[in-house]
Amino acid sequence: MKLRSCHIDNFGKLSDLHLEFQDGVNLFHEPNAWGKSTLAAFLRVMFYGFDSKRESGLFDKERVVFRPWQGGTYGGELDFSYQGKEYRISRTFGKTEKTDVFHLYDLSTNLECHDFSSEIGSEIFGLDSASFKRSAFIAQNDCECCSTDAINAKLGNLVENTNDINNFETAQKKIHDRMNKLSPDRATGSMKKRTNMITLLTEELRGYDAAEASYKKITEKLTEKQEQRKELAGIRDQYAKALQVASEESRREGIKQAYAATKQEEQEKKAALDAFADVFPGQVPQDEEFAKQNQDVQMLGVLKTTLFNLGLTEEEENRLQELGDKFENQIPSEEKITEMEKEQERFAKLKEEKTQLETKMSYFEAMAMKREEPDYTVKNRLPMMICGIILLVIGAAGGVLSFLLPQVHKFFLPLLAVSVVAAVAGIVLLVVRKVQVSKEEEKVRALRVQHLEEERKLRGPVEEIQKTMEEASKEASRIEQETKHFLEQYQMVPGEKDARTCLYELRSQLQEYERLRSRAGKSDAARQEFERKQNSLLAFGKEAGMDFGEDLAAGISQLQMKATEYRIAQKAYAEARKKRELFEQEHNMKELAAVEKCPYSLDELNSMIRDVDERSEDIREAIEQYHHQLEDLQDQLDIRDEKEQQLSICRQEQEEEQHLYETLRLTGEFLQNAKEQFSARYLGPIENGFGKYYTLLTGDKEKDWMVDANIEVQMKEQGEMRETKWLSAGYQDLLGICMRLALVDAMYPKEKPFLVLDDPFVNLDEEKMAHGNELFGKISGEYQILYFTCHASRNIENAK
Repeated sequence: MKLRSCHIDNFGKLSDLHLEFQDGVNLFHEPNAWGKSTLAAFLRVMFYGFDSKRESGLFDKERVVFRPWQGGTYGGELDFSYQGKEYRISRTFGKTEKTDVFHLYDLSTNLECHDFSSEIGSEIFGLDSASFKRSAFIAQNDCECCSTDAINAKLGNLVENTNDINNFETAQKKIHDRMNKLSPDRATGSMKKRTNMITLLTEELRGYDAAEASYKKITEKLTEKQEQRKELAGIRDQYAKALQVASEESRREGIKQAYAATKQEEQEKKAALDAFADVFPGQVPQDEEFAKQNQDVQMLGVLKTTLFNLGLTEEEENRLQELGDKFENQIPSEEKITEMEKEQERFAKLKEEKTQLETKMSYFEAMAMKREEPDYTVKNRLPMMICGIILLVIGAAGGVLSFLLPQVHKFFLPLLAVSVVAAVAGIVLLVVRKVQVSKEEEKVRALRVQHLEEERKLRGPVEEIQKTMEEASKEASRIEQETKHFLEQYQMVPGEKDARTCLYELRSQLQEYERLRSRAGKSDAARQEFERKQNSLLAFGKEAGMDFGEDLAAGISQLQMKATEYRIAQKAYAEARKKRELFEQEHNMKELAAVEKCPYSLDELNSMIRDVDERSEDIREAIEQYHHQLEDLQDQLDIRDEKEQQLSICRQEQEEEQHLYETLRLTGEFLQNAKEQFSARYLGPIENGFGKYYTLLTGDKEKDWMVDANIEVQMKEQGEMRETKWLSAGYQDLLGICMRLALVDAMYPKEKPFLVLDDPFVNLDEEKMAHGNELFGKISGEYQILYFTCHASRNIENAK
């Protein structure tokens, strides 16, 4: 990249200044207060604009520092070449960033182009303003080199910025402190404080509503004036175009050349696309297909691990074969083994029951032996019968005798009475004796019946027990035979071991067999799936025209990369073709040869342009007045915006801190890994570049220095590496210059930027200054150098 020229309308103390730049060294040897630093700042601001951050002091704002001392248009123009094209930057600065005006022109056509935005510096150099000032811009007494996130991102060739590696230790400490300070309940906790802050900010924001309304009203008026100015600008452009009629042929020639370049670009993109015809003889796989194939590659790893985990050892395979031979004829079911175990439980219960029955039967037999035969003897009561018979005989005899005696006999009545009494007494005794004998006989019969009943009761249980014992013996014998037959099927003899033990061993063997057989089945299935996916991947590569070999993942990645390159080439060709078609639509090629004629004279056009300029000036003054009012209001609204932003941040942080502790821990780990990996990307090139420039400036070829991952230099003193802050100011400047040049080399391996040197050798001695002349003489072939100095002893004319 090269600067060609610049024109400063007004910038700081510089006014109406035009400069032409040449390749190599551009020396500006001017006295103090000439404006060298202002010129250097102008070059930087033309690419980056002013810093939009609000500094604490008004004088510290660059926009205020470089506001024209004498008034007038604030800004200028800068011409430069980049990637084979010539551009012109035009910037006009106002009091705020919103009022700045930026234009970019393509000098081959003198038309405004949009190759870059107002952020052109960041887009071309890949750095923000602060990082540019720390690399390609070397100021007096500010040669120190320190890394920024933009510089690290540029060095690492990253798409987005990364955290500043210099702040690594600080970040780690902050993470640790933050984890110790999070507390939503304590008065000193960050969440509690933030809750109070949210309440305070909400109340303060209510007071800015009036400023917002005034700002909108003035903005509407400003917009109206700007529209009028835009309309006048359009009219002036039309008048200006009329003045360019004389150079119309040159413009047409430029269009023709641009058209030819567009067609050439289309042909080149087409050739690049055609180069892939040999790579993809068939259809180009889509990203979805690659996603599926990558999933299959990952699945191959899973299946390989599965095969390793499920594969049987030799001992397990032998055991599976042994159990397979054992269960070859029939595999016992779990239900059958459970049924046989229940039968064994019944067998044990039957044996126990038989023992109990034998005990019970012995009890009943003992009871029967102890039982005595009852006395069935019936008393005949013979004396009572004899007495009754005697009395009855006596009564009969007395009655006979009484009837034999005459009734008048004196013994007749007494004898008759005695006979009757004796007979009655005899009859009574015989009746009583009969009743008593009948009762005793009845009692005997009852005893006999009771004895027989008791004997029957004793004999019944014994018979029942005997019957039950016979049934239990039969059932036990059946169970024993059935169990023996079942176990003999599987080469088990119940006589050698208890049947229950045999059944337990059989169940264990069956479970072992099922487990080994299941593992073997899963292993076979995994092997088949592995081979199927492997064959599928190989077939996918073969269909796409590539032999993946053994490393399938690398083959898929290589094929996917080629497919991506193909699509990029296809897209580039389509864009080039569309660009050519659009060019043809926008330009009527047949009319390019036509000659335009202006209907007005040159004096008339100039008069018309002056009239428009006067009207535009009136509008400009009105717009400037509105801008002043808006700036006053903007100061208030900026404070409001800051408070709104602060409120938004507070609320967001309030929500995020609930999950912050674990995030901070992981962040610390990721920072450590990122630091180690990120440093390795660019440390080598920077060390090489630093060594080259250090040797040129010092003549010392001994590597008594070291560059660390923070882009800081340590020098060997007294046998140890030490920080450079203990060195002299001149030596520190020397190291800083070497490191900045090494950074620029590493960041821009292809198209080099220009270097701005604002008297950086002020602290170097004569010997180092001589080496500096030699250094810039060597690098002036690669870099365009703008060197500013106020002292003849520090000129680098020899480098020119």
